[in-house]
Amino acid sequence: MVKFNIAYAPDDKYINQTIVSMVSAVENNKGHEIEFIIIYSGLNEQSIEKLKSVQNCKLRLLQIDENIFASLPLSHWVTVQAWFRIKLPDMCQDLDKILYLDCDTLILGDLSELFNTDLSGKYLAGVKDVWGVDKYCKRLDMVSGVYLNSGVLLFNAEFCRQEKFFDKIVDFANNNAKIIEFCDQDSINKIADEKKVVLNPKFNLMDTWWRGGYYELEGKEEQEYLRAKENPVIAHLTGLKPAFKGCGNKFKDNWWNYAKLTNIYSELLKNYENSKEPKEPLKDKIFSIKNKYQGKTKIKILTILGLQIILSKKIR
Repeated sequence: MVKFNIAYAPDDKYINQTIVSMVSAVENNKGHEIEFIIIYSGLNEQSIEKLKSVQNCKLRLLQIDENIFASLPLSHWVTVQAWFRIKLPDMCQDLDKILYLDCDTLILGDLSELFNTDLSGKYLAGVKDVWGVDKYCKRLDMVSGVYLNSGVLLFNAEFCRQEKFFDKIVDFANNNAKIIEFCDQDSINKIADEKKVVLNPKFNLMDTWWRGGYYELEGKEEQEYLRAKENPVIAHLTGLKPAFKGCGNKFKDNWWNYAKLTNIYSELLKNYENSKEPKEPLKDKIFSIKNKYQGKTKIKILTILGLQIILSKKIR
């Protein structure tokens, strides 16, 4: 039996998504001991009770002072919680490996293969992002040419502590704020540049439905991605979440199946019924240029005063 140490960094807004993710992990790893690590700054009592209600697992609650990250840059779409993951190795001195998961992940398979990943001499393991990799690597002057998505990261906690990973991240972020776009993700990628393991996309499968199916993988990487999409171990539900109307994620039905197993299902269902389908902004009906993708065909939709002009171009 392998013990799985799985960490999240939610705020009250994302606690329900975290609960569904946790339950999915338990359901698909019944032969293993699971300890969930929640690193947080200010969860309310209701959120804490929801976390404690998850069955067949251990729970470790780690409260952290947000002021530790006060000097670090933030992207406009994320909160300070995005930085919390870099402190996990230091706050869990007894652990050698920690799997960090974003709250919008869904565990659909056994995690044994992932936790058995050899991380010798590496800070962490993660999955290559599905777009922007070349320009991100160039912007950050990375050597490896591989930019990871930080939503699923397996930390070599012991090595991170030995090499003072947290201090290196903080120093980089503070000294390079002008070039950082994706705060923690950029910083993690830069410091772990040549000391990381690149995982199969099945461990962080990102369905890009909200970008018209767009991804920039080619050749062997594209084949791996498409195979992983059919049977992922971890799905990362990027874009609008299944908890709201309008979500087109491939795994939204899976999410709701696990939601039914939680003790907050009625709350999730009520919130869903009260949500509204996203509406197209009026300005986009007057003039907009949008891209959609069908396989290797890029479709550009030009809208002028309600009239649509559709152009298509084959992508190499």
